[in-house]
Parts: sequence; C-alpha cells; structure tokens
Amino acid sequence: MNLTYYPFPPFKINTGQVNVLDLGNSQMYADICQGFRDRTDDLRVSNDNLELQTTSSQCSWYGDLMLSVDLNRLFMKKIQTQIIKLMADEQQVAVLDQSRAMIAKVMEASFLLDLPLDVEEAPGLDQALKFAGIHFPTDLTHNPSAVLEALVQTHVELGLKQCPVMTNVSHYLNPEQWAAFEQQVADLGTTVIIIEYSETNRMEKFKNCCYYYVDEDLVDWRDMN
Repeated sequence: MNLTYYPFPPFKINTGQVNVLDLGNSQMYADICQGFRDRTDDLRVSNDNLELQTTSSQCSWYGDLMLSVDLNRLFMKKIQTQIIKLMADEQQVAVLDQSRAMIAKVMEASFLLDLPLDVEEAPGLDQALKFAGIHFPTDLTHNPSAVLEALVQTHVELGLKQCPVMTNVSHYLNPEQWAAFEQQVADLGTTVIIIEYSETNRMEKFKNCCYYYVDEDLVDWRDMN
C-alpha cells in the first residue's frame, strides 16, 4: 500500500511492521487525519502497483486510542457473528435447547400471576449470544496497551482486510509496551498505521518501525534519515 499527499512522493506502507507518519506541520496533520476519514481528497491511497484505491476499502480509521476506540461498540456484533460461525452444530443445538428451556421456565413462572402475559419466541443464536453478555472487560478497556493489543488482534481474528489507522499511540505507551506492540504486529504479519504529531524528528524512538518524518516547514526527512 502507498499513501500520497501532494507534493510528496508516495509513503510506502509495509506489512508486518508498524508504520509511523510523524508530522510537525499542523495543517498536514489535519489533512492526513481528515483524508483517512474520507472528508478531503488531500490523501490518496494506492496499491503496490500505484493503482488508486478508495481509502475506506484499504484503511479503518480509529483515531485517538483512548478517546475514540470503544472495542465493544466497534467489534462485538462482528465477534458474535464469528463465534456462531465457529460453533459446531452440536454446540448450536445445545445453545438453542437451553434458550427454549429458559423461555419455558419463564412462561411457567408467569402463570403464577393472574395476568394475560405472553413471552417472545425462543431467541435465535445471535440473540442468545447477545443475552450471554460477551464483552471486553472494563479493566482492559481502561488500559491503553491492552486496548491496542486487542484491537490489532481482533482485526486479525475477524479477517478484516482494512489496515487500522490510529493517532498519538506513542503518547499512551512506555518503551516496553511500544516494543511489545511492534512485536505483535510482526508476529501477526499485519499492517498498522500510526499518525503522530511532533516538532522534532524521532527516528531513534521509532527505529524498528517504517518511519516517516515531515517537519513544520514541510521538509521530508526521508533522504536525511
């Protein structure tokens, strides 16, 4: 994949490596972020043959890791669907049987009241899983490193083809957590793009990443690195 922002040559995005676009120019930072949200045409996405692709088909914008990423809201419906696909036939039958038994018990209890009550039909698998309350635990959702790990792993587990794009991730992680993030991306062979804002070149900090820095004066430091 390649990202193009005029007048710079394409920024090549590597698979199996964290890709960091570190920007010192506030307007470019805003343009890039808006471009990933399909709000401007300043950012163009192309494949390895430089053939233009729609941004939404190649990238999933998540924004700030702790301000915008709600794992349960973003993924839980897809996760429930995936669980159903992975369940063996006998597991599905068992869940449906237990759901019917629960409905029967509720109906039986309702007869104790002298009221014209009825209950809904036995729930399907999707309703049963929703009732089970599967979710990412609260302590995980309050931990930036855990949120990041879960988001990347969820993308892989669900077979999502788009590349996750986030902002300011390094602000939330210590060096050990960042190194673990780099290792996870490498082990999974996936693609992640991080947009950062910095007034200085941080090549050393991101030496194990595919790192690009453009300063306040729109100087591209690729040749200087």
